[in-house]
Amino acid sequence: MTTETETEKARAFLWELQAQAAEATGMRDVAQATDWQERMVEIGRRMPEVSEEQLRQAVESGMSPLEHWPPRGPDEPLWGYRLIHSLADRLETAFTGSFTRPVLGMLITGEINAVTLLAPDSQTHIVAFESELFMFANLFGKAVALAMPHEFREDGSIAFSPGIDDVRRHVRDSPEAARRFRDVVLAYVLRGRPSGASPYVPTQAVRVMGSILLDGMELFVLGHEYGHVMAGHLADRKTSRRMLGTGDVDVTEVAWEWEQEAVADIIGWKLCVGAMGAKFGLELAHAGVELFFSACEVLDRAVSLLLTGEYAPDPGSSTHPPIDVRRGVVREQVRAELGENAASLLDMGTMIQEIVDVLWEETAPVILDLHRQGAAPDARWTANL
Repeated sequence: MTTETETEKARAFLWELQAQAAEATGMRDVAQATDWQERMVEIGRRMPEVSEEQLRQAVESGMSPLEHWPPRGPDEPLWGYRLIHSLADRLETAFTGSFTRPVLGMLITGEINAVTLLAPDSQTHIVAFESELFMFANLFGKAVALAMPHEFREDGSIAFSPGIDDVRRHVRDSPEAARRFRDVVLAYVLRGRPSGASPYVPTQAVRVMGSILLDGMELFVLGHEYGHVMAGHLADRKTSRRMLGTGDVDVTEVAWEWEQEAVADIIGWKLCVGAMGAKFGLELAHAGVELFFSACEVLDRAVSLLLTGEYAPDPGSSTHPPIDVRRGVVREQVRAELGENAASLLDMGTMIQEIVDVLWEETAPVILDLHRQGAAPDARWTANL
């Protein structure tokens, strides 16, 4: 059983890796800045009918961790720390029984899947999320929502049309979705920062749908890692891993068996729809899971095309099965769990996959041209090739 001393050791090791990465990337001063609170208040002053006192109370509340959260590392961004542990709180309401939260944090991993690391001389798991994952998921989800034709009903609700023919017409007649999709993919693959994509403010309908898709993606990624813990998976296989910015620190990654990954995906799906289903419905919760799989495919295709000028289907790795296998496992679970009620979820999942494929068709030729010009992906994508 993991003791508090072992947990503290694992957390200290994570903080050491975060500190080295922050130093190497020039982000240490940003992470330790003390004037961000005033900047948030200044931004909030633009909001109508919000008093100065309300603004300061909201910002103060936002920087105060909840009592049951673990301490935050000195080089871990506050927003990331709050987001990860807020997601953890929501997932933990989706199941009953005792559960010890693993050590959670962000690092430069070059993986959309979170990676499971081990602290030196310990069996304590550290779940490390790609430092740019959440920003990418936000912008990726908005781009996909832009590609979904919609209309406002008389009751004020929004009806999205995921029909593939409607999507193709919409993308052809209104090319902003393809442009935004291409922009965020290139910013992430070439520069390692999806935030380098041009900023924009979408319509309310797109913001709503994008935020729902984002919610599902984030909950599933963390839910998958919870699945390993809840299933009692042990670190039987280990492999060395290079983490950008950590110098010569010896980093050990847990290499799960493919069967364990399938179990974790099933549990992650259950936790995601359990946390989201009551508010948004099972179809939209499942859509976020499907979007995660499509996002993994897009980034894999983009890196491969940029490196070689060709794309071969991902054969999987020592730690994760191919995405089409993972998607198939989850869809089979949907059929097994919901029976005749599974059709609406499966249809939504297929449509999300097709929408992303349409947007990829518009993006791939640009990446191929960049390959011919000698462009290379950001180092995070090639560090462990």
